[in-house]
Amino acid sequence: MRSRVAVLAVCLVMLGCAAEPRPAASTPSPSGTPAVPAPSASGTSAVPAPSPSATPTVKFSDRWVRVPGLPDDDEWERGLRDVSAAGPEPAWAVGYTGWEDGVATSLRVWDGSRWRAVPVRGGLGGLASIDSDGPRNAWMAGGGFYGSSVVQHWDGHAWRRHRVRGYVRDVAVDGRRTVVISDTAVLTWNGAAFVTERTLGDNETRLLAVDTGAGHTWVTGIRGDRPVIWHGYGGGYEKTVLPKGSLNAILQIGPDDVWVVGGADERPLALHWDGRSWRRPAIPPWKGDLKSVTAFGPDDVWFAGEDRDAPAWIEGDTSGGDDDYDESGGISILHWDGRSWTRERPRVRAAHHAVIERIPGTSRLWLTVNVENGDSESIVTFRRE
Repeated sequence: MRSRVAVLAVCLVMLGCAAEPRPAASTPSPSGTPAVPAPSASGTSAVPAPSPSATPTVKFSDRWVRVPGLPDDDEWERGLRDVSAAGPEPAWAVGYTGWEDGVATSLRVWDGSRWRAVPVRGGLGGLASIDSDGPRNAWMAGGGFYGSSVVQHWDGHAWRRHRVRGYVRDVAVDGRRTVVISDTAVLTWNGAAFVTERTLGDNETRLLAVDTGAGHTWVTGIRGDRPVIWHGYGGGYEKTVLPKGSLNAILQIGPDDVWVVGGADERPLALHWDGRSWRRPAIPPWKGDLKSVTAFGPDDVWFAGEDRDAPAWIEGDTSGGDDDYDESGGISILHWDGRSWTRERPRVRAAHHAVIERIPGTSRLWLTVNVENGDSESIVTFRRE
């Protein structure tokens, strides 16, 4: 089935696109989002900008409790790229250690009481991603800079390595369906090997993130300096090209409830698919972008991102005062409860990257943060209690 393209010439304020027929949306859209008019015959639509949400006073939250990681997490030249939790006990996180041609993929597992390292064979390079849908079904990918990527499957007993060509950018799991994306292609696991489902990229287009569920697959990428979203269903892929910005992660809660996050014009960007169109809610603004998104359900969605306006907490400060900070730059957490947005900050110093992940069977969340350490970075891990 031929891909269809809808190019939307709007200034990433509100987005609407023509789409293949879908069931009527049952998930309410985030508040603050006006209706999006249908695209014109030219494929564009001019829409008014949503009023920015008021920026509330944001305090450091003591609900984010620091959890000890590996013994060398405070050293430099290391970071985490992705985390996946399969329940209250098992969780996995992947990242990298080393510098330049010494960079290698790292993997760790939470066993219910502590994080411990898991050896990765042949993972040279800093690409790293992981996803799971239960304690006996996790897939991770890493390496990618000095040869083919490393892809491993956890079946509840052991990690088994599988071959895949190219650099794997991201992985997504839903039951028996496992999807990985390379720079240009969507590949699926057929029980014995990864096979190409669809080539989406080319010399000018690179794929970045993927999620899958209920027969639907969502992919983000970049073409030149323009972000792209693909929606795959029933053998076809529909493409939406955005005018500017960057997209860092995508999450499907349901086929008519999808979030994609990133940044545009040095401000955080969140887009929501309601089954008919992409819309941009008016979220609290700051200087920075959103790096990750997770959800317990449609009315319990969490976002994490770099906040260059935020004061960074002084390491070791125990006064609890919000005026005690050393330099600008931290992490902001957003929460959507189905009606309104709230925002909070963990106590962390200047940070580059943050991954948030819900812990199934609880109301808690994991948060991994890469923080500045000289001209490199180190790892800090939190759990929201």
